[in-house]
Amino acid sequence: MAFSLFGGKAGKPRQAIGLDIGAHSVKVVAVGGTADRLSLLFTSVAPLKRVSEDPIPVSHVRQVVSESLGRIGLEITDLRVSVSGKGVIVRRTEMPRMNPDELRSSIRYEADVLLPFSLDESVFDCHILDPAESNRARMKVVLAAARKSVIHERLEFLKALELVPKVISVDSVAIANAFAAAMRTEAPPIEPAPAASPGEAGQAAEPSPEDTVAVVHVGAARTVLNIMSAEGLELTRDIDVGGASATVAIARGLGIDYPEAERRKEADDPAVREFTAPMAMMLSRELHSTFGYLATKMQKAVGKVYVSGGGALCPPLVEKLAADLGLAVRGWDPLRGIHSVGGMAAEAAKGREPLLAVAAGLALAD
Repeated sequence: MAFSLFGGKAGKPRQAIGLDIGAHSVKVVAVGGTADRLSLLFTSVAPLKRVSEDPIPVSHVRQVVSESLGRIGLEITDLRVSVSGKGVIVRRTEMPRMNPDELRSSIRYEADVLLPFSLDESVFDCHILDPAESNRARMKVVLAAARKSVIHERLEFLKALELVPKVISVDSVAIANAFAAAMRTEAPPIEPAPAASPGEAGQAAEPSPEDTVAVVHVGAARTVLNIMSAEGLELTRDIDVGGASATVAIARGLGIDYPEAERRKEADDPAVREFTAPMAMMLSRELHSTFGYLATKMQKAVGKVYVSGGGALCPPLVEKLAADLGLAVRGWDPLRGIHSVGGMAAEAAKGREPLLAVAAGLALAD
């Protein structure tokens, strides 16, 4: 097992399984082949049964994970999982150019400035973003670190199921992998989520090489914000605003149970819009704050917003973000970066593709 931003070596045949254990559902994406020709083998989105605002029992989550992986019908030799939230951080920096071995030794000095905790109490990985530009004196580097306690908790959860992951990554990096792969492909764009713009829906174009874009992955418990450009991941942050707060507000406001509130949220029931607005407003405020930081500190302006996660299936949220940000907002398909997508695996994911960003990014990593 390795804590890694990326998987194995490019071009090496593999059969990889990305497992995303979320607060609302368990997602699985399995692919097979080589990095330049991957086929979709299996997808699954298994909801976790939440009947109240109380935490979901760990035993139930384990059961859903076990059942999801049991349906794959493949030997689990390359299982990839991820972590996120408090105790997990990703930072980008610049350093004098050096080889990867030298980087792993030198990054410890940079970590004292970049991280809020010591590398001695964490596990980490680092990656050179521009290895081909060897003529430049300085290089762009991304560092990911997680507290050992966070990694230990995830490993213990899987150990109870007799599972040992080959790779543990970070949600934000997995999402970046899936998005970059989706935007590289020449296949026609698939838009499984609603699209909206300040004036007319669906006017967001594919990003051009000079664009800086925001990838907003709205999960149940939190939102992962990635700022990306042609140079890769520019900035990432976790925002403690998620779709579950809107579901709880709907359930309380309408006096209905949690599953029905979730269903009506996705169905764009007019009666629920007033209850989704506060959550959308909080998220817009956080995005505005980050976009302002980009403009003043990094001299970069976000031109487009791409949304995934369960929030992408909530039309009022997408429309509110477009109106508040004054930008075109559209969905994107995390499976688009897989070269051969079809059959039962693709059919199983139909309409739920935005939920698979983390799982797909884990499976797709080279």
